[in-house]
Amino acid sequence: MDTVPLYRPPAELGKPVADPAMWIGQDLAADTSWLLPVSDGALEDLKSLAAHIRPRIAEDPNQLLTLTRDDLPIGRFAQTLDEVRHSLKDGLGLAVVRGLPVQEWARLDLMVVYWAMGRYLGRALSNNGEGDMIGHVLDAGKDYDKPNHRGYQTNVTMDYHIDQCDVVCLLCLKTARSGGQSKLASSIAVYNEMLARRPDLITVLSQPFYWTRHGEIGPGQQPWYISPVLNFLEGYLCTSCGPKHIEKGHLLPDTPNMTPKQVEAIEAWETICEDLHAEIAFEEGDIQLLNSAVTMHTRTAYEDWPETARRRNLWRIWLSLSDFRPRAPYCENWK
Repeated sequence: MDTVPLYRPPAELGKPVADPAMWIGQDLAADTSWLLPVSDGALEDLKSLAAHIRPRIAEDPNQLLTLTRDDLPIGRFAQTLDEVRHSLKDGLGLAVVRGLPVQEWARLDLMVVYWAMGRYLGRALSNNGEGDMIGHVLDAGKDYDKPNHRGYQTNVTMDYHIDQCDVVCLLCLKTARSGGQSKLASSIAVYNEMLARRPDLITVLSQPFYWTRHGEIGPGQQPWYISPVLNFLEGYLCTSCGPKHIEKGHLLPDTPNMTPKQVEAIEAWETICEDLHAEIAFEEGDIQLLNSAVTMHTRTAYEDWPETARRRNLWRIWLSLSDFRPRAPYCENWK
């Protein structure tokens, strides 16, 4: 871990935090430096990469797991991804890469290119207990209120949350018939606003909460684990957020009920997220990348197309990055 840069004073519990990742909705509307189009030259190089790799993996996407970063040269796309990494680590904490031709390219070409992007930035992590390395975010008819069902398997409005990784990447293949609007919030800005409005609740959020494992329990593990929402680590504020995740955790056997103050603190946090959030366009061919320590995300409820082939579908990669922010206990509970 690098020392904390001079422009980012060490973060301390109970004090306002200064950080480049602090922004509110109007800031993202006024400054679109986070939106990075893919150049024609980069697309040419990526298409050539896919053509080279497909025979090598014998058309089997599982064989991508055997390839190293050096096996997947991305050519002129590297410049864009270097900008992405800077924005994620030392900038706003987010980036959107726009312009991947998802309707024109074969799905396996897209998978090769998407995987190569992830390998360039970091190391991919399993999305779930089944070991999926590229997760499918779509409506699988699940019930968000059930203990072992995850929000990304439904079409309902989700809460503001982070994923259990350093960086979450979402590639939009298909949009919904209506709804499904992407919404983001800076956890740095939300913390500072919470400190101004309800300083009495800051300590509550820095204490342990119980989080469900959604039934994905490894050997020797409990069906829950413990992590605060606010984590001050090595001079950084690194948040963990997932109200439904916490609610389900505290309903499990052998875990305590949430206290009234805990419930109040989570509700206040969610209210401020909504007050400060940004809505951003998430179009087919976009790749949205978020630093989990500083950026929360959600999406509104959506109505899908009746035809299966047209239904909303995102591909998700979870990444671990070296030389990044410290990891909260929430993110140390990767599968």
